[in-house]
Amino acid sequence: TSPGTYTTTSFTPDSTVEPLSFSSPEEFAAFARSYEGYGGIYYGGGIMTRSMTAGTLGVAIPEMAMDTTNVKQTVPVPAADGVSASAGTDFSDTNNQVEGIDEADIIKTDGEYIYTVTGTTIFIIKAYPGADAQVISTITLDSTPRGLFIDHDTLVVLGNVDKLEKIGDFTPRNGLTYTSIYDISDKTAPKLQKQFKVEGYYDEARMTDGIVYLITTSGMQFSPGYPVPVIMDGTTIRSMPIDNIRYYPIPYNWPQLVSVHAISLGDESINSAAVVVEGGQTVYMSDQNIYITYTQNINEYDLQRQILRDLLTPKLTDGDKALIEKIKAVDNDILTQQEKDNKIDNIIMSYAAYLPEDEQQQLQDKADELLQQKLKEYEYMEWTIINRVAVRGDTIQVAANGKVPGHITNQFSLDEQDDVLRIATTLSQRWYKGESTKSSNNVFTLDQDLKLLGGLKDLAEGEQIYSTRFIGDRLYMVTFKQVDPFFVIDLSDPAKPKELGKLKIPGFSRYLHPYDDTHIIGIGRDASETGRQQGLKISLFDVSDVTHPIETAKWVSDARYASTTAEYEHKAFLFSKDKDLLVIPAYSYDYQGTGGYNGALVFNITADIITLRGLIDHGQSGYGPAVERSLYIEDLLYTKSAGLLRINSIDTLESVKRVDLVTDSSIKKY
Repeated sequence: TSPGTYTTTSFTPDSTVEPLSFSSPEEFAAFARSYEGYGGIYYGGGIMTRSMTAGTLGVAIPEMAMDTTNVKQTVPVPAADGVSASAGTDFSDTNNQVEGIDEADIIKTDGEYIYTVTGTTIFIIKAYPGADAQVISTITLDSTPRGLFIDHDTLVVLGNVDKLEKIGDFTPRNGLTYTSIYDISDKTAPKLQKQFKVEGYYDEARMTDGIVYLITTSGMQFSPGYPVPVIMDGTTIRSMPIDNIRYYPIPYNWPQLVSVHAISLGDESINSAAVVVEGGQTVYMSDQNIYITYTQNINEYDLQRQILRDLLTPKLTDGDKALIEKIKAVDNDILTQQEKDNKIDNIIMSYAAYLPEDEQQQLQDKADELLQQKLKEYEYMEWTIINRVAVRGDTIQVAANGKVPGHITNQFSLDEQDDVLRIATTLSQRWYKGESTKSSNNVFTLDQDLKLLGGLKDLAEGEQIYSTRFIGDRLYMVTFKQVDPFFVIDLSDPAKPKELGKLKIPGFSRYLHPYDDTHIIGIGRDASETGRQQGLKISLFDVSDVTHPIETAKWVSDARYASTTAEYEHKAFLFSKDKDLLVIPAYSYDYQGTGGYNGALVFNITADIITLRGLIDHGQSGYGPAVERSLYIEDLLYTKSAGLLRINSIDTLESVKRVDLVTDSSIKKY
């Protein structure tokens, strides 16, 4: 579909579209050129298609193109014995959305060592026992890492290449993302085993069963001589096979190329593929599928522009009509589609500007009338487009495409169970010429072909979804405008989702986390009866009686301006039911300079009590780098800010040790 055309006029949930391929790199380049100027890079998630066949080998990359990694040893300790964690050690994992699907993060632990990022340096810390904790080695990189994985004696580092340079005859126009694989069997001397660089900007990464799934996003303009994305495997550069790039026969407004790279840590190989999607994607991964979603809106301006073209083009002079045909015939290599549209619009609007005032008003009235007729053909003006990509090891295959009305909130808006995708959306409020519609919220279920199975629509009109959590056959959902309706929705029959109960209380939760089968933790804000946001709030909801959920406990910060990154970043949330432990980063700036703080708040939490136990301080009166993450090993709590790792007793919160995360130029380099 060419740029500027609009979508079908109604939502047909039973319809599906199949992915299409390009016959040659030249065809893909022509497709990409037709969209030049239609948008830039948005940082979100994405992915694509089948397993990759052998690519075309290109030029060799000079050795200097590899990451110039400096490894430093700080303490002579024996090499690790090859196991990923001490036997029987109790330690926390990354707070992943799906069990068994690890998400890249800036800190990882194996129960004995901690691996973490500050700036461009990776610190490897002998963390347990805490009293003896110390940095034993560092890896200094040229670019800031975005995430880490640990797999037994392998450390995986991912991030964007900060300084882009021409490599041979290749000039990266869409950024480069690196994946560095280290052997850490000797923690004091990590060794770089392999490095991949792929064209595109880092979006997301997951790991399961020894396969890292790296997701990158790039624009549609590529380097001369390299019309498709490149993959740098060690010292060799090659192009992604054109058969592995797919698109859908649907309209694109801000097209981008989203690539998925399946990197096997076992044989250090990479398979890559890509798909054309819209900007601003969200990624959710189950055990066998990756879902990439983005929001598509019906653009009223584009509709009105097309209507004015239809009304005015027949009235133009023969000379103007001929000029428009010449513009349309120009090759896309010379004028992009957007440039053509702009030139044609200038001709039409110049004609309209010289019409008598009464004719201009009649024209506007007619255009408004036709626009209203056109808008009535659309059942919804906002859609979530969904792509399902099947994942089996390093094999990646585009499987289905579908859409549902509304937009999602984040990755927790999606969940898959028993081959059924469940998704929660909000339809935004709309205004047009003094008229408006209320926002509303929906829950849909879809099969593996992304055909609609069932839905529950028009929940909490006038409000929007702030958080969702799918647990088993239920969805827990929070909407907000003035008060916080906490919904319990039954999804046991995908064809007939139904509301079981709801609770209305002041405030809202931006993140929901299961405490156990019948209790849910909420992190968010308190609010007045008029909806004005107030202090930081932690709630505990009892859903034992699903028809009458209740808030059994809550904690509200006395500091009105207190905030926590755990509202928006689930990896910053640390919880252990066995330890009655809840930890969140928190920050409060006191304008009088007396009550501010910066650190991690530690709570005692049970099924009916939330009690603040204390603060692990990382700054004075709210100043200093914020706490980024926390974790535990056995009876010790570790909290990490940019330059500091604090170790405290979980039982007493007394300080055990602090480890400064700084580099020392005197340390021996490897």
